[in-house]
Amino acid sequence: MAIFESERQQYYDLAAQLDGNPVAPLVTELVWFERLEERAQDAVDGNNAFSAQSAAQEAQRRREDLQQLIAEAEDRSVNSSGSLSEELVDGAGDGFIDVRWDAASVCGASDRDGWRTTGCVLRGDSLTIHLLAESEYSSEWELRMMVVHELAHVYQRADAARFMDGSRDYERLLDQGLFQGSSEKMADCYALTYHDEWTLETEDYWIGYGYVCDESEREAIRAWAADLNAPMP
Repeated sequence: MAIFESERQQYYDLAAQLDGNPVAPLVTELVWFERLEERAQDAVDGNNAFSAQSAAQEAQRRREDLQQLIAEAEDRSVNSSGSLSEELVDGAGDGFIDVRWDAASVCGASDRDGWRTTGCVLRGDSLTIHLLAESEYSSEWELRMMVVHELAHVYQRADAARFMDGSRDYERLLDQGLFQGSSEKMADCYALTYHDEWTLETEDYWIGYGYVCDESEREAIRAWAADLNAPMP
């Protein structure tokens, strides 16, 4: 248990470096560490078969994983590509969110029924945004809107990571009928609110899911973002 306590303290010292970061729940997995603390106490009390040795080993693994993620974020935060999209993504999560320009190959069909996939966040990799090459976007405006739309999905995942029971604050908003009950249209609204825009229309097509939210929905977005520490000018 002395080893567990040492690893526990190191873990919390590392986690403190993410205070105020909107993706902290995804990076630190705090709810799972809190569960580990409960199991470690049960081991001390003799209430289950989970041993102090197992607790110490698991705490060490989680501390090492967090240490590695912090080191990777420090390397990533320098905008090595020199691109606008990386600048936006790095700034949004202090380097803890990655960006790759491979949407054409990893996001599913790129053209179907008049839709063109321009970005995604995949299941199982909530801290990576996949985009098309910047040259594929019609304008800087479209690129900025799509980056923030995809960031909204990362923040939705971070929202879910705060709760052990699978609760999601953003789903409560959807259940109230906001954003037509769609997480995608909520992401549109996040981008519109962030940029103070009232259209998703370009000269030739709509971007995102084409949903322009009203002021009451934007107020809900602002409150949700504030609770998550998600950026909102």
